[in-house]
Amino acid sequence: MANVNKTSFAVSVTPKIQMDAVDGVNLAMDVINENIRTSVGGSGEITSDDDDIAGGWANGTNTAVTSNGSLLAFDTDTDLVFIKHTGKLFGTTTNSSSSQTVKVAIDGSETSGVTGDSVIIAELANGEAMAIPRPGIAGGYILVTGSGSDHVGVETLIVGT
Repeated sequence: MANVNKTSFAVSVTPKIQMDAVDGVNLAMDVINENIRTSVGGSGEITSDDDDIAGGWANGTNTAVTSNGSLLAFDTDTDLVFIKHTGKLFGTTTNSSSSQTVKVAIDGSETSGVTGDSVIIAELANGEAMAIPRPGIAGGYILVTGSGSDHVGVETLIVGT
């Protein structure tokens, strides 16, 4: 029997409101949004006979790519793309600042920067991550670019290349 990729993923969002301190009533606190009253989320699993992975992984360790215009190629065979802001300046152990974010854009053609054809779908702060299951377009690229004066490390995983 051939090896298969069986990849699980999940997302959870807890919408909160910050309440100010009110003398004699309450301390400052975060509470779940009154209108929503719950966390929202979902999960899934992708099973594929394509056991290829990409993204700089070897022996349980990731080699980050730079937020200086790295391109992640995907196509209709790609099962999942995972992107994470490492919270470190690229190639160092130095923490990045809150102004040094990672912008994630999808583009139908290979480019060296965010262009008019690119659509920015997310901006990740230190430690934030996202997963895109079954990106579904043929011959696309995810472009990671940075903001701030120094570029940060970006952990990636592409399942089913």
